[in-house]
Amino acid sequence: MSPKYQPPKRQRGVILSVQGWQRLKAAQRKSAFQDNGGKPYTLEQLSERTHLSPNTLIKVRRRIIPVDRKTLMSYFSAFDLTLNPNDYTKADSKLSDYEQVPLKSPVPLNSSFYIERLPIESLCHETLIKPGSSIQIVAPKQMGKTSLMTRILQQARAEGFYTILLNLQLAESSIVCDLNRFLQWFCAVVTRGLDLPHQVPTYWDDIYGGNANSTYYFETYLLPKLDNPLVLALDNADLLLNYPEIAQEFFRLLQSWGEKSSYGDRCSQMWQNLRLVIVNSTEIYAMSGVNSIEFTAELSIQLPELTGEQVQDLVIRHGFNWQPQQVKQLYQFLGGHPSLIQLTLNAIKTENISIDQFLATVTAEADIYREHLHQCLWHLHQDSGLMNALIQVVNSSTPVEFEPILTRRLQNLGLVQVDQGKVRLRCQLYHQYFRDRLKPLSLKFPPETRQASMVVIEGVNLTANLLAHPESTFNQLYKDLQLFVQLAQEFDGKIIKSIDQGMLIVFPSALQAVNFAQEIQLTLQSAVQRDSNSELCYRIGIHWEDVIFCYTGVSGPGVKIAHHLTAEAPPGGICISHSVYEAIANHLPQPPQPMGQWQFEDSEQPIVLYQLK
Repeated sequence: MSPKYQPPKRQRGVILSVQGWQRLKAAQRKSAFQDNGGKPYTLEQLSERTHLSPNTLIKVRRRIIPVDRKTLMSYFSAFDLTLNPNDYTKADSKLSDYEQVPLKSPVPLNSSFYIERLPIESLCHETLIKPGSSIQIVAPKQMGKTSLMTRILQQARAEGFYTILLNLQLAESSIVCDLNRFLQWFCAVVTRGLDLPHQVPTYWDDIYGGNANSTYYFETYLLPKLDNPLVLALDNADLLLNYPEIAQEFFRLLQSWGEKSSYGDRCSQMWQNLRLVIVNSTEIYAMSGVNSIEFTAELSIQLPELTGEQVQDLVIRHGFNWQPQQVKQLYQFLGGHPSLIQLTLNAIKTENISIDQFLATVTAEADIYREHLHQCLWHLHQDSGLMNALIQVVNSSTPVEFEPILTRRLQNLGLVQVDQGKVRLRCQLYHQYFRDRLKPLSLKFPPETRQASMVVIEGVNLTANLLAHPESTFNQLYKDLQLFVQLAQEFDGKIIKSIDQGMLIVFPSALQAVNFAQEIQLTLQSAVQRDSNSELCYRIGIHWEDVIFCYTGVSGPGVKIAHHLTAEAPPGGICISHSVYEAIANHLPQPPQPMGQWQFEDSEQPIVLYQLK
């Protein structure tokens, strides 16, 4: 009996190359944008479109296990592509297609683990080809800002543009603390990046100042040398906010360069060849109270976390064939934090365990999360207001509502999500970690009653100004809050919380509180005299009484009375209670103006009020 015929097995001997993977990704992205509402295709959708099984698709996308050439042809043809010899390589070829998972940012340009966030990439490209354009990319650390920036620069190079990436971490503190020296360093680094001779000293004359010298150097020496546009990318630009005066001058300079491109004079065309990309993290906004870098870009990108669909796409690229419920478990545990998800998927792959096994055993102290979480906790320890707010969020079973300024500061740390003005922790990992770290602090510091001076600062007509002039009012408000923080430290005050119209600050003595308040009003009045466009003024109320201190803040009737006093102060004025007057009477150069007795619902007896002159 003759043996049964066995058809020859197909030879599975090729692997998708880096070039082939890039072509395929671009075609999938275009198709998803046109035919799938901009959402990445799921594994099931790809299987239906390519007529390949989910397991085969995973092998192709992993680019580790060889497949046959016919499989690649099917995948490519499903997206109207023709498979070329450069799109794949033999399985035994010693090329670098065995890709390492990027555990540190940025994600390499040729990596298949970079997840595009449509339509952000295309918007950036469309913006950057415009003359004199600028882009700002903002997000907490490790959210993919630098990875996006490197791809923007890659697209610019494909257009024939010059590109320079300047990481401001390279600027030493001895350079950044002096504006003139910093701008010389900046010009020199750009010169080196263009491979031009160093000519900064030739074009620099101290009589004109650093901003004018930098502008002259670019306008007279650098830009005329360019036959194509230059994209100048500044990474970690937020580091300059540690030097507020330098940051203010430098970003105003960059803003003026963008404006020069539209003047229509003989130099405008040269300035149109300069395109800017500014990348900065938001954590320093939370710590300093600053709302943003003083730079208005043509395109501002608030880089979001990954969506559930994008997390599923990343899971597939790591070679896992998970059920939707398993992807949902990962998303609930980590949110859409791209770096934490990469670390987790790599750990699951390395340990060869399931997602269920991983989640059943992992703790917030796991090595893969420790560095990130310790950094978050460090930020909180630098600001009791942020710490107190997060303790409230951790201890609450429902989302918590704070005043807008505090809510924004928590958002800038990247720890919370905000829905209709209410705050909740971003993911289960954060809840587990901060529950274990912050709840014991509440027990360690039981409530304590002691006397203190409460100072409440509130803006006058702030809501109306925000509606009429939102951008300028917000900028002025954050500058003023910085002043309040600085002066509070000088007079030994403790900022309890930011409130919608200003701040609540506690001082150990009435005299320190009054000196602080008077210094604020004098400083703000001087600023108005210098700049008549200043739109904000403040009322200040000061009260001395027993206060209940606990780890989440202060409480007691005296806190509410201080708020009442603030409402009675005239715009730009200071209202104090009789208890404060008695404590400081001998230290006043002139007596305050009596305002009569006032009865407040939080006070058993009427309180005599005074207006400080």
